[in-house]
Amino acid sequence: MTKKFTTEDRNIVIKELEKIQQSKLKSIKPSRKLFVDEKGMYYVIFGGKNDWHGIRPNLFQQLQDYNKEGAFVVAKKYQSKIDLCVGSLSQLIIHQNRLVKTKNGDLQFHNVLTEDGLYIKEIPELYLNRVSEIYYGNRTKNLSRLKAVSKIINIEIQDAEQISHCDIQAKLILIGSYLGYRTYTPDKSKNSVYGNLGDLCSEANIPQDYIPPKQIDTIKFIDVIWFDEEGFPTHAFEVEHSTDVTKGLLRLYQVNKLKIKMFIIADENIRGKFEREVMKKPFHKIKQEYIFKNYSELDEFFDSVKNFTLLQKQFLNEVKA
Repeated sequence: MTKKFTTEDRNIVIKELEKIQQSKLKSIKPSRKLFVDEKGMYYVIFGGKNDWHGIRPNLFQQLQDYNKEGAFVVAKKYQSKIDLCVGSLSQLIIHQNRLVKTKNGDLQFHNVLTEDGLYIKEIPELYLNRVSEIYYGNRTKNLSRLKAVSKIINIEIQDAEQISHCDIQAKLILIGSYLGYRTYTPDKSKNSVYGNLGDLCSEANIPQDYIPPKQIDTIKFIDVIWFDEEGFPTHAFEVEHSTDVTKGLLRLYQVNKLKIKMFIIADENIRGKFEREVMKKPFHKIKQEYIFKNYSELDEFFDSVKNFTLLQKQFLNEVKA
């Protein structure tokens, strides 16, 4: 799917708005962004992957005599969906002088994403609620990959005492893969009892679309990262098998602004040190965001996935007698 907001994308958004509003929309020329429905309500529609949008001044000229409330629509495009966010058109019109002016005389505004919508950076009080998520393309799981994972995940380690740092990373990668996350590790050349870590991961390189450039050099060295289908980092794991827990805390601290769930995975006897370290500067500021899980808890989670894969095969009659 192209990153550009296409005519097809715009038509999809219009159809969704028509379904929500129960009213047909028609274009108001010459702008490609301005529409009116059968009830006389105006809609200004912006779309695309970027977090900024340009506005031609003549659009506001078209709106200057419109004194009723309308819909200010931003269709945020991702790899497999479009988030449809709607706010007050009158607030955009009233505060148009706060928008950024470009050298060629156009105006710009910037989106700031939130959990359930977005707001306009230049007009913080102008909030757009997410009213719909429009999905397209193939959203089904890669079944061939899941079958491969289900075989690997059932490998038994004969000597639990010999489990390595890479084996723990492999467990995290396999769990993430089976749960439908995209997975990454910087240790692609290293081997575990479950196989080469690079082969187990879905991503050869770290997805960078939603990570600020300044944080790439930090996050790419975290032991294991899970990403959602769009490429947003969701879970970060630092395995402290024989290294200093403070280093793991620091690496995670540097990416906490991504609102990513941050885990320290270590032996239970490390928990005390973990609890002392998170009370120190600078970690104490976000101590509640760190999550400690010991190896037994990880093994329990891993075993539950193993058991599920077995039950799945039995139910689907995929187990040979």
